[in-house]
Amino acid sequence: MVKISSARIGFMLCAFLLPGLIGTFASFSIPAPLVDEMHQQQALDAVLNAPNPAAQAAAIAALSGNAAQAAMAAQAGMSNEVPDTALVDPDTAAMVQHGTGPLPARVAAAAAHMRVEELREARDEAYKIRVMVITLTVLGALFGIAIMGPDKK
Repeated sequence: MVKISSARIGFMLCAFLLPGLIGTFASFSIPAPLVDEMHQQQALDAVLNAPNPAAQAAAIAALSGNAAQAAMAAQAGMSNEVPDTALVDPDTAAMVQHGTGPLPARVAAAAAHMRVEELREARDEAYKIRVMVITLTVLGALFGIAIMGPDKK
């Protein structure tokens, strides 16, 4: 009869479960900056590709989201983060909405700004993923050492 030891079960958990969890958690944040950039670019393209001036004005207004929602959040003392309805970040929206010069130039400047911001966010996400992998690897090793314990001979 084969005896199953808790040390071997713990080792197997460390060897297989923790790397799987690390990869699973990391996979959720990897594509976020790229997807965000794609959505922001679509919003900026909608401003340039509007069929008439009224549609263009609506697309420009939609960049910063619902003004009523932002006002209610500010009145409630909530953070000044981008409202859920905002299509781009506040700086990018301001460049298009309040900038000077021809609209295509403002949209191009906003797109360049947005790409710089997305690159910064991607680097931040990569750093967080690395810290998470390092932390979970060290914790997994400590767990494996604790489970295996000192030699009882």
